[in-house]
Amino acid sequence: MVSSWHLAPAGYPVIAGVLCVMAIIFNICAVSQGWREIIDPDGSATIIDQPAWAVALKAVSLASAVVAYIVLLFTMMSKRDPVKGFIITVLCWCVSAAILFVIIGIIPGEHPNFAAQTTLQYTQNFFYGIFAAGLYILIAVLLGIYAGNMHSIHLTPEERRVCENTSIILRATAFGAFLIGGAAVYSTVEGWSFMDALYWADYTLLTVGIGNIVPNTHLGRSLLYPYASAGIMTIGLVISSITSFTDNMRELRIKIKMERVHSGLHRRQTINDSPVDSRNDRESPLLQLPANPWYPNKADLWKAQRIKRDFYRRRRWMTLILSVTAWFFLWLVSAAIFGRSERSQNWTYFESLYFTYTSLTTIGYGDLYPTSNFGKTYFVFWSLLAVPVLTKLVGAMTELGFEKVRCLFLYLKDLATSSLCLRRSTQGRLKQEATGEAWRKMSVTDPESQGPVNSSNNLGRVPANVRRNDIQGISSAVYKNDCCEPLVQAAQRSLLLGEEIGKLISILQSASATQMDLLGEWNKILSMLHPESDEERDSWEIASAATASAATSHDHAHIEMESLRSNRPDTDKNREILWMLKFLADKVCSHLRDGLYRDQSQMLNTLS
Repeated sequence: MVSSWHLAPAGYPVIAGVLCVMAIIFNICAVSQGWREIIDPDGSATIIDQPAWAVALKAVSLASAVVAYIVLLFTMMSKRDPVKGFIITVLCWCVSAAILFVIIGIIPGEHPNFAAQTTLQYTQNFFYGIFAAGLYILIAVLLGIYAGNMHSIHLTPEERRVCENTSIILRATAFGAFLIGGAAVYSTVEGWSFMDALYWADYTLLTVGIGNIVPNTHLGRSLLYPYASAGIMTIGLVISSITSFTDNMRELRIKIKMERVHSGLHRRQTINDSPVDSRNDRESPLLQLPANPWYPNKADLWKAQRIKRDFYRRRRWMTLILSVTAWFFLWLVSAAIFGRSERSQNWTYFESLYFTYTSLTTIGYGDLYPTSNFGKTYFVFWSLLAVPVLTKLVGAMTELGFEKVRCLFLYLKDLATSSLCLRRSTQGRLKQEATGEAWRKMSVTDPESQGPVNSSNNLGRVPANVRRNDIQGISSAVYKNDCCEPLVQAAQRSLLLGEEIGKLISILQSASATQMDLLGEWNKILSMLHPESDEERDSWEIASAATASAATSHDHAHIEMESLRSNRPDTDKNREILWMLKFLADKVCSHLRDGLYRDQSQMLNTLS
């Protein structure tokens, strides 16, 4: 059985694939130019040429990361021998990280010759190399945890297809291609450096719009229309993929929880060896089950509903709390980092908070912006992380707000219903008092009357001058206002049970029907019986959850179900269906009979 702890790393392959796209972009930046530059007294910068061995090692690191990315995609798509594929990707990413860390350790030890008035500093490429190496290590750890935990998870092919969804990785790759391609084109058109062009493409496609670097040529401004439009649409696809993936993972978690609730259904003894469900003593004569059926009881369904409701409520609050925590971390901690990187501009912490807030919310006034090499590099890394975090925060707030509004409307609806019922009850009582007072006066003043109405007999004689139509009008009004609801409720419940009868007849006519079909129908039938409480009124949701859980439990009790199917002839299956049809027909008659009896009783009590 899969536990929540084992399912926690289920989303790691997708996270690793998205981070790999970001790391490859940074690795390309690290390969493109040297890692150190000389700043002349006039402010001009000259990048030191990188040695051939460094270029070769950086290229090997990039090639290893690309191979790992391709193997990861094929492993997630093919679903064949995933552990070996994940091991290959982990090793390739470790190789990429090790090469970059070796270069990072060697480059600072070299001391090139430069004039005394000049300054030596690291370029943006150097910091991109550090970010790429760190991301490679993080990706290798995440995927290693997932690969090592696969023996404990035992996911089905359908569940693996949910966890290892490649659409979000491919869309993130398309967005990364837009960043790199736009930077390459605009660095040529506008004469910018490749790093500055990447910085511009980042805050342009993310709609931050800082504005310290803008296209000035006619060609650059003309290309902005298609480039920005296509890039923003790609971001929308990435955001929609993130939302869909999180929703699918949530549904997978709740399905596994429901499976754990119903896992005991296939380990129960047969009905002949177990007591009959004692949910209602009046139904005991009807519950004479045929030989050897396996049916769930009502308590399992109520437990499943409670677990599902609590799970969704807890999930919404946990998503909101984690999103708010991540948002504040990106805001407050990143403000301190930007304040340190922009010491040349003398940024205070408040100014850093102002900059990170306007950038994080994509306001982008542009009055403050990073100018240092590390500040620009960190801004690209930070802004790419801020997009999914802000998306989750907005989605969690919207979902929770909608839930609160829905609860408010339900509360107002219940309040209005209660007020309407109270008003109808008051009107009915006043009509009873008025009718009784009229009969009493008429019985006293009418000489032809034969005495007052006998209060102990609801059908006693009435005064002669009281017309029958008047009595029928009063009784009909009271009956329509106060006595029709039980019959309507009984008819609605009977209609639902009648629909289940039709489904059972379809199963009886189908030659391919299995015991699992009967089990799912029995779950629905149980969930529809006696919905007196608010919890039981949501039984349709329970029935669907129970059916899905029964279907998933089949995978984990395959041997038991195969033996059940092979040992059960069609005559036993048909006998069970006929018993269920008889049970439902008796319930329909019982519901209608009880509804009519309550209506007649209420009408007679009203007339009395």
